[in-house]
Amino acid sequence: MPAVKEKTSRPKSSPPGALVGKLSFGAITKKKEGARTVYPVLPDPNGQLALMAARIIERTAQIEALEGACNIDKAELKTLATPFYFTQASGKIQVAGSVSVLSLAGEVLITFPNRYGRLDCEAALLPILGEQTSKFFRQAFTLEIDGDKLPADNAQDLLNELQQLFGRYHATEALKVKEGIKPVPDFHTVRHTALTPEQNLALNQLCPIVAMIKTKARPKEGA
Repeated sequence: MPAVKEKTSRPKSSPPGALVGKLSFGAITKKKEGARTVYPVLPDPNGQLALMAARIIERTAQIEALEGACNIDKAELKTLATPFYFTQASGKIQVAGSVSVLSLAGEVLITFPNRYGRLDCEAALLPILGEQTSKFFRQAFTLEIDGDKLPADNAQDLLNELQQLFGRYHATEALKVKEGIKPVPDFHTVRHTALTPEQNLALNQLCPIVAMIKTKARPKEGA
């Protein structure tokens, strides 16, 4: 007598041979990729809302154009002010954080805060600073752990014994290193007494100060 094979039930919605059980949505409309969302339209019987929307669109375009032109002027002003900033600050211990530009419309300040970018390496600094490079710049780095690349079952163990366990669990690819060269903490202050304006200008080409423009500086006298 032939053996009777046990029948196993299969979800009716899954086609034969399917590995992942899927539901059938039948006649339900499927969302098309890239289809534009249709929003309900706010009633506007008087046309007032349309006028407001038109003004918003027009003024937004004007603002964007003004911002673009203003950003160009700001960038040029910072470029022109930087040599003067280093020249007037040379040899001083107490250095003003901004330089002023006066106009009939008011005062604009170009501010030079203690904010700098990061260099990939110190090679470009050596021709300017030579043996003094390590006095003014130091290595800076950040270690990141990509949690998605850690084995889930042992993630807590890896975190508890970070340095010892990365190699043991073959998770070295989960580590990312970001390194670079950045100024030492007091560089922004000592640079004016230790370096010449020419050296500071050359360094600013490599590691520029994150300068800012301020238009709402101080009220006019007598205002």
